[in-house]
Amino acid sequence: MGDLHVVVCVAFDHRSDGDGLERFKNCICHCDFVEVAMEVSGTFDMIVQGKIETLSDYTKQMDRIRPQLAEFVTRIETNFVGKTMERRPAAEKCMWVPCVGGRKRIEIGMIDKVVAEGDYMRLYIQDWQCLIHSTIHALKDRLDARYIQLHRSSIVRIDFIDRLLHRDRRWIARLRDGSHQSIAKSHVSKVLYLIARDSSKVDGIPAISGTLVETPRQANEIRKHATH
Repeated sequence: MGDLHVVVCVAFDHRSDGDGLERFKNCICHCDFVEVAMEVSGTFDMIVQGKIETLSDYTKQMDRIRPQLAEFVTRIETNFVGKTMERRPAAEKCMWVPCVGGRKRIEIGMIDKVVAEGDYMRLYIQDWQCLIHSTIHALKDRLDARYIQLHRSSIVRIDFIDRLLHRDRRWIARLRDGSHQSIAKSHVSKVLYLIARDSSKVDGIPAISGTLVETPRQANEIRKHATH
């Protein structure tokens, strides 16, 4: 018989000795067959997922801790996994854009930024660019949550923003290609909220995927905007 995947749901007796119960939980987490142990709320207190070679091996493992089960556990259910169904990410959205001699298919996520030029939109796609006849609102609807509008004439992929700068009471986004895009006042709150929401701490300065705000003062500004 090949490996068996098992899920064990356990309800603890919380009237038992607290220190002893914690030691038992720790023992469960370090069992050889255990891959994941999760403390949960609801009918059960812990769900354990593991892998064993045979049903006989599982029985032996349980027999070893039978006294502890009797002392600390009020309910236990064992389920052997018959089939695992994994969620697969949806295929990347694509669009066709003009190129020399025809049209070219690109993945949406390849677009770094979009800048309006009259009745056209210039798409910057890595080291290549093209013009398409569209409005910025129509194009924004074709993009996804990875993109944010900075100004009535510009959209950028969020992780293409290198740094947020505050100059003369205006916010400016410095992009990874070295260019700068002004952030319209009407879009500042949303930009700062997204940066704050996805930020992590790097040397005490908020960052998102390497994106840094200019000073701690701006960091406080971001937090203030994100709460409104």
